[in-house]
Amino acid sequence: MQFLIYFNNGYYMKYIYNLRQIIVSTTVFSFLSWAFFQNNLIGKLIIIPFLICSFALCWKNVFIILNKKKLINIFNYIFRISLLIYIFGFLIFAIFYAIKNKNYSLFIIVGIFSIAVIHFLKQNKYFK
Repeated sequence: MQFLIYFNNGYYMKYIYNLRQIIVSTTVFSFLSWAFFQNNLIGKLIIIPFLICSFALCWKNVFIILNKKKLINIFNYIFRISLLIYIFGFLIFAIFYAIKNKNYSLFIIVGIFSIAVIHFLKQNKYFK
C-alpha cells in the first residue's frame, strides 16, 4: 500500500527518470572518455566540454536522488559553464576561421548566430 502512495505521488517516477539519466550520462561519459584518449589535441579540445557536461549531469542526478540541494546547484553551475564554453568556443573558432580564409559570408552568419545566442542567454532564466 505504501508503494502505491509513493507511486501516485510521482516519487518513484522521478526516481526512475533520474536513474535513467544517470545511466545515459554514464554511458556517454565512458564513450567520450574512450574517445578523449584516442584523439589528438584538437579532438581532445572538442571533447572536453561534452565530458564535463556528461559528468555534471550524472552527478546532478545522483544528488537529486539523495536530495542534496547545494550539490545539485554546484553541478548545475558546472554544466552551464561547460556548455557556455563550448558555445562561445565554437563561435570564436568559426569567426577566426572565417577571417583567416576571408570567408565573409560565414563571418556574417556567425555574427548573426552570435547575436541570437547572446539574446537567448539574456532571456533564458536557466543561465542566470
